Amino acid sequence: MINKTGQSAKNIMSEHANALNIAKSILISYLITIPVFAIFAYILILTDFPQKYISTFVIITTLLSVVIAGWSSTKHIKSKGWLNGGIVGFFYMLVLFLLSSSSYGDFSINIHVITMFIIGTLTGSIGGILGINLRKEPRVGKIKNF
Repeated sequence: MINKTGQSAKNIMSEHANALNIAKSILISYLITIPVFAIFAYILILTDFPQKYISTFVIITTLLSVVIAGWSSTKHIKSKGWLNGGIVGFFYMLVLFLLSSSSYGDFSINIHVITMFIIGTLTGSIGGILGINLRKEPRVGKIKNF
């Protein structure tokens, strides 16, 4: 069945499932990020952790979360993992920007914000590439030749 825009029902359902998969991946990334930040905040309260390493820890945690989210966004697709991962990375950074900007009351876009969006998008793309290429394919009907 073809709709008015020329898309088949299968393509529409595939796009809907992909958008849902991307949203789940972003949720997964925040389910990783938030507890890690909470544990780190607790460690900061209890110890004399040097402040110069806090931003490094935050960036590493954020990038690992984006890689994992990009990876998980490719579970049900066969190609274009870089695109799915990049979308996940971009939207992760968008949510992070909106949350941090609303808490500080400053929605200005500067070179730091643009750099973080680029790094987040590229990191998500790397996660998507890894998710596609390192996936274990099922071994159905393969016979070893001696």
